[in-house]
Amino acid sequence: MKANKCSNCQYETIVELAFCPKCQQQAFKETTVPNEGTVYSFTTIRIAPPEYIEYAPYQVALVSLTDQLKVTAFIQDEVAIGDSVILKEVRDNAYVFEPQN
Repeated sequence: MKANKCSNCQYETIVELAFCPKCQQQAFKETTVPNEGTVYSFTTIRIAPPEYIEYAPYQVALVSLTDQLKVTAFIQDEVAIGDSVILKEVRDNAYVFEPQN
């Protein structure tokens, strides 16, 4: 997975920014981050909006990829805090993870 890292303060993000929100510099470089991470937090969506009703129930999780970088993830299977997950695909700009076996 690709990310951007500030050359000045090492802030990491998966979105493209003009300025670093931490140090205000414009010195980003592209870097590779792991496709595997750990569930940091999650919630279960049982009553989904109409466009996601076919997936319910599903988990929306915050996944730690590095010490500084966390991404919001869609996870179809049940997970718990601390579970290892792996990136399955990026669908409609959403990061879809699944539990690692």
